This record gives sequence, structure tokens and C-alpha cells, in this order.
Amino acid sequence: MPLTVLVNLRGNPEPPTEVVRRLRAVDPNLGLEWSAFEQWRLVRKWAETDRRWQWVQEGKTPPSSAHDIIGYIPNDCDVDQVPAYVTQLLREWPVDEARDMLSKMNHYHTEEATAPVAQAMEEAVEQTMADVTAPLKKTGRRKKVTLAE
Repeated sequence: MPLTVLVNLRGNPEPPTEVVRRLRAVDPNLGLEWSAFEQWRLVRKWAETDRRWQWVQEGKTPPSSAHDIIGYIPNDCDVDQVPAYVTQLLREWPVDEARDMLSKMNHYHTEEATAPVAQAMEEAVEQTMADVTAPLKKTGRRKKVTLAE
């Protein structure tokens, strides 16, 4: 399902909650912003120590623009594909912090995505072992068991 555009009572687009939650898990300054091109863009708020905040204090930059635009998410992008786009955008972003965020993205993907698979594999192995050893426990002899490949 492509990223849907939900609007609040004022008519402003709101980013998908699950996508924002995942982004914030990688870096609390990451977020999505609706662009003038009518698509979501990945942004990262400036760190508090960033010297560009001086521009905001001097009135040269509005506070709502105190972020870097990392890239754009295609409108036809499925919610589940957003992490892959974010990973690609971070690879292309020429900022040192991107490396840290990339490692967190990779860690997030491997932990979150592989946990159900690992659990299913463990259950399958346990069931197979139970099936193999069950005939031995009942009769004292092994029954021929064929395992499907």
C-alpha cells in the first residue's frame, strides 16, 4: 500500500505514524515533511550544537526550516519499503552522522525483521526433534521418519 496522505483538521498532511516511529528509533532528529512537490521528504533537524541555529536567532532562517533535507520518498512507495529508501538516501547523504544512522538502520532491520523468522525456525526444529524422538520413547525402538527437504 503506497504512503497515504492523511490531513489534519487544518488540512495539513500528517506523516504515517509507523514510519515516523521507525525513523525516530534510528535518530530522534529524523522525520518526514510534506514538500511543495506534494511528496514526503526525509529531513533531519539540526543538532542543538549546530552553528546554523544562529541564523534562526538572527531571523535569517525560520525555525520551521532548521533542518537538512536528506531526500524524497516516492509517492508510490509502500510503507514497508520506506526503510529501504531511507537506507539508500542515508548512503548518499554526505554527512558523518549518516554512517551512525546507517548502522542503526541495519541493526533495526536485522533485529526486527529476523526475530519472527528465527522464532519460527526454532519452533520448527523443536517440532521436528519431538517427532523424531517420540517413536523411540513409546516403543524403545526408532521408527523410520522421513524429513521433507
